[in-house]
Amino acid sequence: MAVINNSKYIMLLRGNKGKGREKGKMKKTEGYVVRRLEDEYLVLPSGRRTEEVNEVISLSETAGFIYMHAERAENVYELTQLVAEEYEIEPAEVLEDVRNVVLTLQKKGILL
Repeated sequence: MAVINNSKYIMLLRGNKGKGREKGKMKKTEGYVVRRLEDEYLVLPSGRRTEEVNEVISLSETAGFIYMHAERAENVYELTQLVAEEYEIEPAEVLEDVRNVVLTLQKKGILL
């Protein structure tokens, strides 16, 4: 099981440098269902996707928020604004972390 842990405000995944997908609407990969368990989200393959993917992805509350709201954003900057509003912090404080979360979700194949 892949685990993405939470930090003070948002999940930090150091070592994933880059800007993430910043052009075009973000989109979740089809074939996954999300279950919320207290303060975490589980992303599970469903249908035919279960034949291709043999892992459950566990997201922190904040990473789950990012994943669940990704399709509302045109780019990482808009997604950062949503996170900042939700957690009542300045966008500049979380921009790099949101980028890292998006990159990680893309590498896991659950976000396009």
